[in-house]
Amino acid sequence: MQRPSVLRHIRLVLASDSPYAREEFEETVTTGAQFELAGTCTWREVLPCCERLRPDLVVLDGSVQPAIGWTDIVRRLRELDQDSKIALLLGGAAGEVSVEELDAVLSAEFGITAILEALQVLVSGAVVSVGPRPAVPRDDDLVSYYDARERVSALTSREREILLLITDGLSNRAVSSRLRISPDTVKEHVSRILGKLEVASRLEAAVVAVRAEFG
Repeated sequence: MQRPSVLRHIRLVLASDSPYAREEFEETVTTGAQFELAGTCTWREVLPCCERLRPDLVVLDGSVQPAIGWTDIVRRLRELDQDSKIALLLGGAAGEVSVEELDAVLSAEFGITAILEALQVLVSGAVVSVGPRPAVPRDDDLVSYYDARERVSALTSREREILLLITDGLSNRAVSSRLRISPDTVKEHVSRILGKLEVASRLEAAVVAVRAEFG
């Protein structure tokens, strides 16, 4: 079975003032097949680092201390004109930060493995905002490959079609246009998809699809 497009090799740069966070990313990315850690640096070093390494994805870690001045850093990263995706990692309520200047806002409370899963989806073109919730997924309870395959198998052919489009980062409106069905119908399908996959958001549905190698 062909893997979805989000499962391609991704060059990542992590900017963090926490040596522990940089070490954790290095260890986790090294064991994964979808990411190449192009480099790590402090926030102060991120501009020259990205200018030199030209990553696909820049993760700005603001989980240890307040992410002060990130808007200026993001603006200057955009001026490099490298088409890099930019994600901001926070330690608290990610939903309180606007994503207008960013491609993703993620909560560190999800755990690094779940964050990397979400970043795979992000590279597909989705705009992602993930905040903490009561039941936070950790490394030991993430959806397994076989569990994900079983959940996806419960979907109808139309639901599978819509799940693929969600995984490619399409909004409900874009799915409606692509399939020539009403937005309300898409919304109903998405609601059923989330229920069958036992997830709470479109992002989590896409992560299950990635885990299931669905495509």
